[in-house]
Amino acid sequence: MYYGYNQKKELVLADEAFINILGCSSFNEAVQNSVVQTIQYENNKLTVSLSNKIIEANYTETDLYSTSGPIKLVKLSNMIERSGTINNLQLNYHPIYLDVQKISKSIGLSVDDYKLYLDSFIDQSIIDEKRLQEGDETAIKNLSNLALTLQIPNIGILLLKIKKLPREERLPFVDEYYTKLALLTLKKPANMIDDEMNMLEEDSHSEEHKEELLNSRFTELLHTIESKEKSHIDNTITLQKSTPPPSESGGVKKVSLDNVTPLPISYNPKVAADELNLPVVLIEEFVEDFIEQAHHDKDHLLASYYQKDMDNIHELGHKLKGAASNLRINELADVLEEIQFCTDHSKLEGLFTKYWGLFLSLEDYMKQSAA
Repeated sequence: MYYGYNQKKELVLADEAFINILGCSSFNEAVQNSVVQTIQYENNKLTVSLSNKIIEANYTETDLYSTSGPIKLVKLSNMIERSGTINNLQLNYHPIYLDVQKISKSIGLSVDDYKLYLDSFIDQSIIDEKRLQEGDETAIKNLSNLALTLQIPNIGILLLKIKKLPREERLPFVDEYYTKLALLTLKKPANMIDDEMNMLEEDSHSEEHKEELLNSRFTELLHTIESKEKSHIDNTITLQKSTPPPSESGGVKKVSLDNVTPLPISYNPKVAADELNLPVVLIEEFVEDFIEQAHHDKDHLLASYYQKDMDNIHELGHKLKGAASNLRINELADVLEEIQFCTDHSKLEGLFTKYWGLFLSLEDYMKQSAA
């Protein structure tokens, strides 16, 4: 939403949305009402006082120049309309409904786990507010990964905007981000019908956001939710680095994946690209990221194996399975699912060997494709 004013604080331009919010039927009517002269500006927020309502919004200003003199172009965001008492406060956003049953099923989580991770995401967002205002790339990346995996509409796009914009233009989007967090609901609004939900989903994939979605979709494809036990996993791995793997006589058979024979795998990135409606080149980049992550997690799997920590093995299996499944690497996803749900420690060696054999073939295929 935009409007512009000159040095005399006269309205000289406006878009249709701004004219409508003023309750005017034309630009000339808005000019005659001299609304701009009554607008108050303070701390990146402005207030428009009208006869029947008060409008508050975040704003940014840009200096423009014309033959008639300089013009201030004002961009509004995160708008709030207030009428009468505070009890009549209305946001110009609808509640953001998250269909827990549908989303948790699609990403392979239980409903309770999804709610737990959503709470963690919101808590982390609150903790990282200052870092978002500073455009901290690590904080933005981590929150974006979680938001996309949790399938929260438009949050990932907002985070990308926060990352790209200079500080003076970033703050309104940070405010909008936290406003949208406050609007998240797991309870379907009574006045929301299925058609409205479909429209919201379609809107999140509009042409306006297509490029940003393509740039951010890889995090949804390559990352599943990290559990709250991550610190426990990290401590286990740190301990393992200082403790050599036990030998067979130590009670756990030593497993080596260094000399595993590659197993045939049938994979075509074009199939994944067609199903996900993404360019093949992006899928290939995602697969390369998956390969790098798998190499990193191999040591984690073995560390957990030697300590007979089945919980960690299940977590790692789940994470890798989610990435493989999203990229349509079906044979890898199948064996990783077996690892995820394996309860017999003695069967892990065979599963690890099969997994790594398929993985090596995938890696060879990608190297040959790049050659």
